Amino acid sequence: MKVLILTCHTGDGHNSAACAMAREMESRGWEYEIADPIGIRSKRAEKVVCSCYNGLIRHTPKAFGLVYHVGRAVSNIPLKSPVYYANGVYASRIERYIEKGGFDAILCTHLFGMEAVTALRRRKGFSAPAYGIMTDYTCIPFFRETELDGYFIPHPDLVAPMAAKGLAGERLYPTGIPVDPRFRQEISQQEARKQLNLPVDKKIVVIMTGGVGCESMASLCRTLSTRSATDFETYVLVGRNEKLAQTLRETCPSIHVVPFTRDVFLYMKSADVLLSKAGGLSSTEAAVAGVPLIHLKTIPGCESCNAAFFSRRGLSLATSSDRKAADGVEFLLIHPDRQEAMRAAQRREINRNAAAQIADRMEKR
Repeated sequence: MKVLILTCHTGDGHNSAACAMAREMESRGWEYEIADPIGIRSKRAEKVVCSCYNGLIRHTPKAFGLVYHVGRAVSNIPLKSPVYYANGVYASRIERYIEKGGFDAILCTHLFGMEAVTALRRRKGFSAPAYGIMTDYTCIPFFRETELDGYFIPHPDLVAPMAAKGLAGERLYPTGIPVDPRFRQEISQQEARKQLNLPVDKKIVVIMTGGVGCESMASLCRTLSTRSATDFETYVLVGRNEKLAQTLRETCPSIHVVPFTRDVFLYMKSADVLLSKAGGLSSTEAAVAGVPLIHLKTIPGCESCNAAFFSRRGLSLATSSDRKAADGVEFLLIHPDRQEAMRAAQRREINRNAAAQIADRMEKR
């Protein structure tokens, strides 16, 4: 089997899901290629789109939330959206790319790829099996206007609300979100710390700011650095944001700054408590890794839905301010029973083998 995986470099979550599926395909002897559908049309357009998106997330998350809510309102109109037509522009190029590459199936981890393939199938009668992976615990705007052979969604409880939005229920497969198999590794906290050269005799709090490094995390770090009720070391993963890294080094010298790293799973395994944005993929990784999780004040839209989904099921604590996040850290550190209850809920609610189940479904087709 040869599969084209369409992702988009707007944040790291979609790419991480694509890479998780690539690893599963490798284990089965499948061929695959990962591509950005916008990049197939134009590398310059790809850079512009990603720069605009990541700039909003990094600097003005409230503006992104406003765009999200406008999109939600527009998606309720029973007509194809501007997003559909914008992605349909390069559908013909994707068709030529698929034919040249000899791909048997298409797997999309981002809405843009799903929209482009939908346009292609409508205009050209394209018949190769095409699937979508939803990487948030909600039905985001414009998903309902896509028409694929199947959608792999994060949880069984989302089947009914997504069907109510207009997605065909028989095409919804509640497999969970695929994550890198390293997050499933049975590695002890002490061993993970040794591999990272972290102290094994102290409590450790890890803060994840997302791949782009959200600058709003700086105020949280300052709040945590003033807490002395519980002794702990704080490590902040700043992603690719050098400006944030420099700010933290200057204003919070007691906090350890970690530049972009491929060892996120080891930092999760090392942590007594993890604080993170409520991205669908990063939240799933934390649950699969089995780390007590605090969701920080979220970007309005899909992240607020993710945080609500997790907190209602005991998978995380959702906080609305830096002070409440710091309170949550101290609470979890002195209540190991609450940490274990959260881990138990994560094991119960989150499928650790989503990638394999997705590949099984594709193989049957």
